[in-house]
Amino acid sequence: MKTKISIVFFFLVLILAGCNTTIDEEKEQTAKTVEETFKKTKKDDKEEAGNLSFYLPFGAKIEKESSNNIIITEGSDTFILFANTEEEKNSELLYKMAISDDKNIVQHNTFKEDNRLGYYVIKKLPDTEEYELIVGVGGTKLTTQSHLEDLSDNAEMMMEIASSVKHK
Repeated sequence: MKTKISIVFFFLVLILAGCNTTIDEEKEQTAKTVEETFKKTKKDDKEEAGNLSFYLPFGAKIEKESSNNIIITEGSDTFILFANTEEEKNSELLYKMAISDDKNIVQHNTFKEDNRLGYYVIKKLPDTEEYELIVGVGGTKLTTQSHLEDLSDNAEMMMEIASSVKHK
């Protein structure tokens, strides 16, 4: 009986320790995840919406599409995919627009590879416990609202999608 209680207590401590992430830890993990995902092998595009084709991870689905915006959901999370067909994969325009209002920015960065510009921006949303997360490649970006503990997971999925976008 003591052994069972000890095992349960051990797992409870592990779970609580995992839930106790800080913004500094999550910022660093998100930065690392986004850059690694940007640089690794690209996902094949499988979905088509509007004039775009792109990779859509298992469990994610297209909810709505318009000329430049595609609403994607995965579980309870909503992501907005925006693609400016006039901007190349090395364009800084969307990144500069995202950081122009730097009042609530927690962290942002860019990285380059193969004539592409990857970037992410984390902003604290006022009066909430959530963050706005923007991840993009050149003229393509995804935006979502995220809880602290979901930032790096969401950032990885968002970069997989952004890296795969092709204009038809």
